[in-house]
Amino acid sequence: MAPLALFLALLLVPAPAQSLTTDGEVLLAQATPADSSGDDGSAEIAAQKRELETLRKELEQRRQLSQQLKGRERNIMGQLKDTERNLQLTQRYLSALERRRRAVMNDLGETSTELGRTAMQLESDRRRLSWRLREIYKRGRSRDIEYILSARSFGDLVTRTYYLARVAREDRQQMMLTQARRLEVQDTKTRLESRKRELDRLATESQREKAALARLTGERRKLLMSVRSDSRSNEKAQDEIRRASQRIQGLIEQLEKQRIAHERGGPGEAPLFGDFSKNKGRLSWPVTGRVARGYGNERNPRFGTSTFNSGIDIAAAFGTPIKSVARGRVDYVNWLEGFGKCAILNHGGGFYTLYAHASEISVPVGKEVAVGEVIGRVGDTGSTIGTALHFEIRRGKLPVNPLEWLR
Repeated sequence: MAPLALFLALLLVPAPAQSLTTDGEVLLAQATPADSSGDDGSAEIAAQKRELETLRKELEQRRQLSQQLKGRERNIMGQLKDTERNLQLTQRYLSALERRRRAVMNDLGETSTELGRTAMQLESDRRRLSWRLREIYKRGRSRDIEYILSARSFGDLVTRTYYLARVAREDRQQMMLTQARRLEVQDTKTRLESRKRELDRLATESQREKAALARLTGERRKLLMSVRSDSRSNEKAQDEIRRASQRIQGLIEQLEKQRIAHERGGPGEAPLFGDFSKNKGRLSWPVTGRVARGYGNERNPRFGTSTFNSGIDIAAAFGTPIKSVARGRVDYVNWLEGFGKCAILNHGGGFYTLYAHASEISVPVGKEVAVGEVIGRVGDTGSTIGTALHFEIRRGKLPVNPLEWLR
C-alpha cells in the first residue's frame, strides 16, 4: 500500500502556481492583467501631456506679464506687440490641445476595443469554469479515489494519478486566469473612464481658449484700426518697420559673413545651389495674390509720411501655402519684431529670400528645400495691413525689387 499512499499524496498536494508546458501546450497559471501604463496609455500621449504643461505655464506667465503691464502707460505699438505675442501663444496652445484631443480619442477607441475583447474572453472563461465546477460538484471527490483504486496494475495507477493531477492543475490555472481577466477588465474600465474625463476637460479648456483667442483677435483689430487712424501711432508703426528692416539687414549680414567664411575654408567650392542671378525674371511667385504694397518708397496721403518697403506685400487668404521661389537652405526661422513669424532662405552666391507675417513656418533651420516646396502658411503676424505675405529678395544685405525677379 506504500506506493498507493504515495500517489494519493501527490494527487492531493496543491501544484505550485507556475506556468507549465506539457506536450507543447502552454498552461497560463500566472496570467496577469494588461499593464495600463500608468495614466498615460502611450508614449505619444505622455509626450503631449508634457508639451501641454510647458505651454500652459508659458501662457500663464505671458498673461500675468500682460496684466502687470496693463496699468502702465504704453503706446499703441507696445500694446499691439503684447497682444500679438499672447495671440500666437494662445494659437499654439489650442493646436497642442487639439493634438492631445485626437491622441486621447484614438486611445479611447483602442481601449474600448480592448475592453470588448477582454470582456468576451472573461465571459468565455467564466462559462468554462462554471461547467467544470458543476462537473466537480456532480462527480464528488470520492469518484477520483474510486478511479485510482480501480486501477488494474501499478502502471495503470501511475497513469491515472498523473492525469488526475494534471486535470487538477489545469482547473486551478483556469481559476487564476479567470481572476486575472476580471482584474484586466476592471483596469481597462478605469482607463476608459479616465480618458472620457480627460476628453471632457480638454473640451472645456478648448472652449475657454477659443474665447480668449476671439477676445485677443478683437483687441488686435481695434489696435490696428488705431494705428491706421492715429497719426502718432502710424508714425510709430513706420518707425518700427524701418527698425525691422535694419534688423533684417544686420541678420543677413551675419549670415553672409558665415557663408563667406565657409567658402574661404573650401577653396574652389561651387556655389551652394547654382547661380541664382540667372533667375532674374524667371522666379515663380511664393503665393498667388494681389500686391498690396510694392517695393520702394511709399507715401501715406493721409499723414504725409513716407516709408521704404524693402520687399513686396502680397495679400492672400489666411493659411495659403507659402512656396520657396528657388532651391535653397533654411538659414533662419524665428519671430522678428515688425515681421512676425518669418523664414530666411539662403540660395548661394550671396542671395537670400525672406518670407514674413506667416501664420506658421513648417521647415526647420538647416533643411534644404526645392523649388515650389511649401515652407509655411500665410498669416498676419506682425502685420499692420492684414493677412499678407511680406516677401524680399536680398543680394548680400541689400534688398532688390522682387517684381523684377518674379515672372
